[in-house]
Amino acid sequence: MSPPLANLDHQTRRDFLRSLTAASSLFVTTKSTAADADKAHADVVALLKPGKEKILILLYPGFTALDAIAPHYVLAGMTGASVKFIAATLDPVPSESGFTVSPQLSFDQCPDKPDLLLIPGGTAGTVQAIENPALLDFVRHTGEASTMAGGICTGGLILGAAGLLKGRRATSHWQTLDLLPIVGAEPVKQRVVIDVNRITCGGVTAGLDLGFELLRQYRGDFYAQGVQLLAEYDPQPPFPKAGNPATAAPEVVALLNHMHSDYVAGWGKKLSAVMEQRAK
Repeated sequence: MSPPLANLDHQTRRDFLRSLTAASSLFVTTKSTAADADKAHADVVALLKPGKEKILILLYPGFTALDAIAPHYVLAGMTGASVKFIAATLDPVPSESGFTVSPQLSFDQCPDKPDLLLIPGGTAGTVQAIENPALLDFVRHTGEASTMAGGICTGGLILGAAGLLKGRRATSHWQTLDLLPIVGAEPVKQRVVIDVNRITCGGVTAGLDLGFELLRQYRGDFYAQGVQLLAEYDPQPPFPKAGNPATAAPEVVALLNHMHSDYVAGWGKKLSAVMEQRAK
């Protein structure tokens, strides 16, 4: 009996996806010609060809765990891709909720030209991150060297504080969307925003959508659909309209804004101070 999917490691999941993709050849019907069958086989072989993407996901104390883990799950299913957590050192990094994640790379082990750098967001930890010159220098240098750089939730503000969103369309968590102009970005109320070689998304769960948008670009729609099905990503929230401030109950939006008003204001002041300092 095969093991439950929850127990599958990355390599086994990749093997599963290879089999799933290969099954696309079964769509060639009995009425198809030999040429049709040859083309279907060629398409499958091309789709299964391993990639060589070098993908880095930054860890820093106080990051929101799902911001980092959600896109990691999606992208780590790509055959041949290297998806690594990276941090200042190899010491385990505490997330916002308390548990730790061990990076596989330290800053001094960073590849020269990554294909993708992703920055997770957070709350207090993210504010502290933008006040860390060494971290911002790493993000700036590595983001500029990467084919694509992106931010999940408030991770986009770290990307911006490093100078990588100037003149770009971008998004963030809905409560920090209006802070994007401080880093020179144009705020866009969309779940995922791509501007040339920058990609940003909304809060927390939007990291999954960002991951799938990248996956379809790296491996195509069919492969991405296979990963989505394997993950059973079929959102059915108990409150369908509560996840967006435009449709959520006004009293809930008002409560969250009241609870976080001082935090967001403080965010803005510190972000402005950091940008002024780095401009000198």
